[in-house]
Amino acid sequence: MDPRSPAMPSAEAFELALTMLGREGVDEEQAERALLALGSEHWQMRRLLVWLPEAFAMALIGHMKLGVQLPGTFTASDAQGELHELPLDREPVFAAGLQRALAMYHEGPRAAFRAICQRSSSLNAIDNALNTGADLRGAALSGPELLDIPAETYLAH
Repeated sequence: MDPRSPAMPSAEAFELALTMLGREGVDEEQAERALLALGSEHWQMRRLLVWLPEAFAMALIGHMKLGVQLPGTFTASDAQGELHELPLDREPVFAAGLQRALAMYHEGPRAAFRAICQRSSSLNAIDNALNTGADLRGAALSGPELLDIPAETYLAH
């Protein structure tokens, strides 16, 4: 892992985020409150709630046999508004989330897996393209663009 990668949130926060995101009917605000009540810092909580759905979606999209090239990078803006393209492996929540997603895809629980995936902007983009009848073979999926996690999270460490 790159030395500029931010610290991984606590195991308790990671598990709570998975539990909250995996429940139908739990909105993001409820998940935020639960994580903050556990003692997570705001920036750690946001990383969990943004990255876990994206990791789960990548696991699902990879199994869909659409011929889509999965991303290797994501983008985030710094305080001056400059956009930075960063490797996905810079975010440890993504790597840990992908590992958990692959296990849940194969072993379950499937309902929780599906609920987490449905929160992903990447999966939403794939769904929108498929609903318009697009053929995605050979297409490259771009990585997430972070709107509320600053690039400095990945540049300053």
